[in-house]
Amino acid sequence: MFSCNWCLLCPEVLASVSIARRRRNYCVRARTFGSRSRCCYDKVYNITASVCCQGIRPREDGNTGCCGSLLYNPTVQICCKEDVYYRIFGRYTGCCGYGIYKYNSQICCGGRPYDREDYVCCSGQPRRRRFGRYTGCCGDTTYDYRTQICCRGIVRPRKFDRYTGCCGTEVYDYRDTLCCNQTVQDRIHGRNSSCCGSDVYNYQTHRCCKYAVVEKRYGIYSSCCSDYVIDRRYFSCCNNQPYRRSTKICCGGTIRDRIFRNSRCCGTAVYDYKKSLCCNGVLHCRPQISSTSFRCCGSYIYMPSTQICCYDCPGVASLLPVLPVARPPVHDDEEAH
Repeated sequence: MFSCNWCLLCPEVLASVSIARRRRNYCVRARTFGSRSRCCYDKVYNITASVCCQGIRPREDGNTGCCGSLLYNPTVQICCKEDVYYRIFGRYTGCCGYGIYKYNSQICCGGRPYDREDYVCCSGQPRRRRFGRYTGCCGDTTYDYRTQICCRGIVRPRKFDRYTGCCGTEVYDYRDTLCCNQTVQDRIHGRNSSCCGSDVYNYQTHRCCKYAVVEKRYGIYSSCCSDYVIDRRYFSCCNNQPYRRSTKICCGGTIRDRIFRNSRCCGTAVYDYKKSLCCNGVLHCRPQISSTSFRCCGSYIYMPSTQICCYDCPGVASLLPVLPVARPPVHDDEEAH
């Protein structure tokens, strides 16, 4: 078994790594039963012979499910709030409150079943279908969604037929106007109109960057970085700062140099992913074992062929490396905006 302590860190990052105690709920165990191995917390069991149900328990006559501390047969039974019920409605049996219901003909509302044909559930309250199949919910009341619209819990008439939209609690005709920041504005740029805060702009020629309207200087390649545009063919944005992707990389909101040909990020650190493996913010050297694949198990590494990754392991605490504290970003000298 390969442990995940600081000695496995690659030389290029070892000098900048400190050690701290972190609590992890992952653990690596031997694959004792081969492909039949499964985890029950931090213990390994044979899935064909046992079940994990608040501990490892032997299988009993089709009882393969766990409901609280009870074993049950999922084929003929259902688990509802740690109680077991028989599926008296067959495959249409569902849980409702502390009981069961037939979910293809009933609704569950407030923990009780109601006839689907007669009721809708509005904010946890059963309401009669006053408008038949056209009944909708607006808050805890019903409305006819053919002729009305629900605007923030208030029922309004569809004054503009199917072109009616909501702007706050009022309605507007979205063919000719826009709702910008809860204010109705004219489409001054026709179909090319869009909102930027409370203003209307032409989205074909400009971008809305942090509520500022900015010209698309790079045409279709214009992207926002903070309140200005960058050429996304060459630049990206890192914590509201532009950087050139060919020489820099953004790691955890910090701009770093691409010091390796195969640079990737592990937290705020840069590493060579051909030589190292990043597991939950912890770097490990890839063990030099031919034809063997390694994977992450939380902050650990393991061999899936002979080991298994378990989670919810009680009382797992180990000394794990902590990546360096982020330094101020190094900005590219080339113009990006």
